[in-house]
Amino acid sequence: MKGSYILILWLDQPLVGLQVGRLGRFDLHAGYYLYVGSAFGPGGLRARLAHHQRRAKARPHWHIDYLRMQAHLCEAWTVTSSTHLECVWCRALAAHPEVTLPIRGFGARDTGCAAHLFYLPRPVRSSLLTAVILNDVIHQPEPLQIEVHRFDATT
Repeated sequence: MKGSYILILWLDQPLVGLQVGRLGRFDLHAGYYLYVGSAFGPGGLRARLAHHQRRAKARPHWHIDYLRMQAHLCEAWTVTSSTHLECVWCRALAAHPEVTLPIRGFGARDTGCAAHLFYLPRPVRSSLLTAVILNDVIHQPEPLQIEVHRFDATT
């Protein structure tokens, strides 16, 4: 099944000088990070979530891999769809008053979005993600499957 997803990551302490590939070094606050992505390649959503569940990466491939090595994975919200939804979701998150953009360009190499990573100092309310996800997909003509995957936040 192919589609789009939002990861919820938690940093229990600030990070100083996190190297994110060629994007640069960044300082990140403790708190919650939302990463918006898509999985339209081989293996679809299942393979992409399996990749993100593995904290250690011998060779990081995507920007999120660098942060994932330091952050705890709490949840992944997935939507199976043939439509790429990540930029719609990124615009909705960027417009939300409680959400900030911590690193311009993060995860946005192949899209026109400002970034695919967002920050909240407090736990993410499910109502926020529900509103972001449903805002656009509710009018899709194809059947959709929305799932919330919860993980042990210590990994």
